[in-house]
Amino acid sequence: MSISPIRPSYTGATDPESDLEALYATLPLGMPLPPAYSPSEASTASMSPMICDTPEYSSQLLQDEVFLDGTPLAVSRPRPGESTSSGSSSAPRRQMQFNTCHNNLKLSLSSRSHHTQTPAYGRNELIEGFVEVLGSLKHIERIDLVVEGMVTTTVIDRGYPISSDSKCILAHRQTLYYSASATVSPEQERGTVASKGRLFPFSYRLPTTMDGSTAPLPPSFYRVYATREGSVRYVMRIEVHKRGMLRRNENRVETVILYLPKTTPPSTRPPSWYHYASAGGSSSSSNPDVKIPIEPASDRSQKEWKTIALASGAPVPGLGVEFSLLKPLVYQARSPIPFSLTVSASSPVLPDLILSCAQVTLLRCTTIHATGQTYQQEEVIGTAEFGKPESPTEGQSQSKAIRVSNGCIEGGKEQGEIAWSVDSMVEVKYALRVDIKPTLALDAAIPTFCHQETIELTTHSAEDADNWDGVLDGPALGIIGRL
Repeated sequence: MSISPIRPSYTGATDPESDLEALYATLPLGMPLPPAYSPSEASTASMSPMICDTPEYSSQLLQDEVFLDGTPLAVSRPRPGESTSSGSSSAPRRQMQFNTCHNNLKLSLSSRSHHTQTPAYGRNELIEGFVEVLGSLKHIERIDLVVEGMVTTTVIDRGYPISSDSKCILAHRQTLYYSASATVSPEQERGTVASKGRLFPFSYRLPTTMDGSTAPLPPSFYRVYATREGSVRYVMRIEVHKRGMLRRNENRVETVILYLPKTTPPSTRPPSWYHYASAGGSSSSSNPDVKIPIEPASDRSQKEWKTIALASGAPVPGLGVEFSLLKPLVYQARSPIPFSLTVSASSPVLPDLILSCAQVTLLRCTTIHATGQTYQQEEVIGTAEFGKPESPTEGQSQSKAIRVSNGCIEGGKEQGEIAWSVDSMVEVKYALRVDIKPTLALDAAIPTFCHQETIELTTHSAEDADNWDGVLDGPALGIIGRL
C-alpha cells in the first residue's frame, strides 16, 4: 500500500511567500533550497561593474581591426546577347582550385568558372595544374602523372556484386620529375625535363576519341539498376616512385575528373524547321492547330523528310501508315522534333480512327553488357502532341482517303542528353516509338502498329554554335544531373 504525498491546497491567495512555501513542500528531502535574494541585493547586483561597463560599438575601424572583403568566388559572365548596365562594374574573378592532398603530396588542378564539387572538363579541353611535394626530394626517383578512363559493368544479385567486366578506354602517363640516379627510358628522357623545385606544373589535353579506336570518348556515366551496374570513370593520379625496396610505389594521390562533352547536330536544317519554331511558339503550351510545312509524299523521302512505312501484325488490304521525320535524325535535347503520321485507306472513316489511337513517345534506352548477359532499360522522357488531322492538297486519290496528322515531341534534360556507346559494354541511345493500339471496341476493325526509330540527341543546337562564340567551350553541366 503506497501513501501519496500530501499536496498543499491553494486558496486563491496571491501572496508570494505562501507560494514559495508550497513549492518547498513539494521538493524531495535532502535537496538544497535556492538562495534568497533581498531587494537590496538585487539592486546592488544590477549596479555591478560587469553589467554596467559594456563596450561601445562604432562603425569605424580600430587599430587592431581588419576589414574583410566579401567578394564571391566566381562572377558569372553575361550570356551572349545580354548587356550589363553601364553604372555597374563586375567584381574581379577569383580563381578557385581543386586541391587533393595525401601524406606529403598535393595535387592542384586549374581554376574553374563553374561551381562543381568535382573538376569537370569538356571536349578536347586542356587540363592544367601542378604537383607540390611537401617533403624532401632526397629519396624520390620519379614522379608520374597518370590519366585513366575505365568502363566497368557489374552483375548484381540481391544487392551484392557477383561478377564484373572492365575495359580501359584512356591511358596516359607523363613523367614530371626524375632524379639523376633514376633509371629512365630514352622515350621518357626525351619527353621530360628535370625540375629543380618542389612544384611540378603539368598540362594535358583530353582526347576526343578512345585509345585504339575512332569512336568518340564517352562522357562520365554511372547507373545502378536492380541486376546491373555500369560506370564510366576518369581518374587523374600522381605516382611517386622512391628508392629502396620498402619505398617504391609508396605514395600516390588521385582525384576523379568529370568528362562532359558538348555536342551539336549538323547545321543543315531546312527552312521548315525554322518555320515551325516561329509558328509554334513556346513548346510548353499546347497548340493543336500548329501546322508544319510538309511536302507531298512523293518528294518527302528524297529531300527533307525520312518516311518509314509501318507494318502491322495482321495486314489489311488497302491500308497504309507512314511515319515521317525531319532529316538528319539528330536533334537538340528539349527542342521540338516535328513529325507526321499519314494514313491511307479505302474507307473514309478508318484513317481518323487510326490517328485517334496513335501515340508517339521519346525513349532513352540504356544497355549494359556484363559477363555475357545483357540488360536494357527504357525510360520515357517525352510524349508527343498531335494536331488536327487534315487532308493534303496534293496526292489525293479517288479510291483512297488520305489523312495527315502533324505533331511534335520534346523531352529529356536541357543540355543533359547525349548518345554514346562503348562496344560490347555500355550503350545509351534514343528512339521514337510509334504505337497504334486500338481500344477493345475497335480491336476487330483496326490492326496494331508498332515501330521504333533510333535518333540522336545533342546538348546544344547548331544555331548556338554558329551565333555564340565559345558556347561549345567547357563542360556540359546538364549531364551532371544524370550521373
